[in-house]
Amino acid sequence: GIRASIIGMALVVIFMLVYYSYCGVLANVALLFNMILLPAGMILVAGVLGAFLRDTGTSGKSIITLPVLTMPGIAGIVLTIGMAVDANVLIFERMREEFKAGKSARAAVAAGYDRALLAILDSNLTTLLTGLILFYFGSGPIRGFAVTLSAGIIVSMYTALVLTRMIFDATVPADRTKPYRMLELVRSTNIDFLSKRHAAITFSLAVIVITLGIFTVRAINNPRRVLSIDFTGGSLISYNYKEAPGTEAMHEALDAAGIDDAVLQNQGALEGALPVLQVKTGKEVVDGVPVAQAATAALQKAFPEAGIVLAGEEVIGSQIGKDLQRDALWSILLALIGMLIYITVRFEFGFALGAIVALAHDVIITFGIFTLLGRQVSLTAVACLLTILGYSVNDTIVIFDRVREEIRLDQRTPFPELCNQCINHTLSRTLLTSFTTLLATGALFLFGGGAINDFALCMIIGLVAGVYSTIFIATPVMLAWYKGRRPKLASSK
Repeated sequence: GIRASIIGMALVVIFMLVYYSYCGVLANVALLFNMILLPAGMILVAGVLGAFLRDTGTSGKSIITLPVLTMPGIAGIVLTIGMAVDANVLIFERMREEFKAGKSARAAVAAGYDRALLAILDSNLTTLLTGLILFYFGSGPIRGFAVTLSAGIIVSMYTALVLTRMIFDATVPADRTKPYRMLELVRSTNIDFLSKRHAAITFSLAVIVITLGIFTVRAINNPRRVLSIDFTGGSLISYNYKEAPGTEAMHEALDAAGIDDAVLQNQGALEGALPVLQVKTGKEVVDGVPVAQAATAALQKAFPEAGIVLAGEEVIGSQIGKDLQRDALWSILLALIGMLIYITVRFEFGFALGAIVALAHDVIITFGIFTLLGRQVSLTAVACLLTILGYSVNDTIVIFDRVREEIRLDQRTPFPELCNQCINHTLSRTLLTSFTTLLATGALFLFGGGAINDFALCMIIGLVAGVYSTIFIATPVMLAWYKGRRPKLASSK
């Protein structure tokens, strides 16, 4: 997790520096301050949220105590690194447009911040809403992730909207007319995305039906193969070892001991510590013997040279698993309802409907492909799905914000054509914001172990699905609701 955080941050820093030059330097300064201020943000968020729950780690203690950092919490930090520059990308791309319109540097900077403000606020507040729901309905590790995610959003909004603006105001000469140098890998496009919406929707439905069908069959045959013990109940046994035996050989040894549903997971170790082997099983007792005792005896007998030592055991009852399933479903449902209400207030119901259908698409597609790849659905996977709910809507909000802006300026262009233009105008932003987050989550996937690796894989699938649905699902659904007519967006919104 620590290695992934460092590598993820380095990749984002290098990309911003190369792509945006001087503006990238300011974004990296903001990113540095994000990391410096993140502990303070976590203390603030944990203190405020902890006041509403008695069983959190902050109750009964001073709110200046830093919340316990969980493994999903580390994933939240890395995700925060990727998301932190999103607001800067939106601002810089707006500044690029203002420079092309012939404005001076000071005027372009001011207009860039002003025009990007609403999109930044709307997209970050929807993600923050998801974080709050995660905290309220999640268990301990998930709350750790929710605290980190919420703190990162609050801190990054401050650094992007306030800190970088102060630096620009202090460093931009009043008489500068030359635009700041920025790369432009995604130039102006004129692609008819909406003409491909029927093929895209058919493809999505096919993927959903196939992946969910396979998951259903596997779940009926052996639910413990696809659902973690977080939901089915069982035992989580941890071992330290010196030499790692082969996974297939360990399965055979455990099968012979009567533990035929074991799921094995090797985790790396920090320098100076032994690596960890996790054994997940739905059993608590085998032939009258505690499952940890039976598994330990079987592994030590089969692999005496491996130096396998029992490090810990955690037992989760089936009733707790059912409660976690219920809480997970409620979390996703309430997050969708909350965003439906928020986007309806900020835009109109048709826009909210398009966004929610796209989000449901992202969650179902991610869930299906994640399980198709042989991964178990755990609390960490649920945290990822909820994060996708909050994060995937960002790009959709950016497009809808552009539609809201253009619909007031252009009264003649047919609404479907106007929407297609807005998708093209915001395409570079959609791709760049997802790419910077993908850099950070890619580092998590390659260098993070255990639950972090599951989170990263789930997030990568969700990021790709989010870009796809933003272009091919959200806007077509919104257009279908209005039947091609122009919505009457109030100027006060």
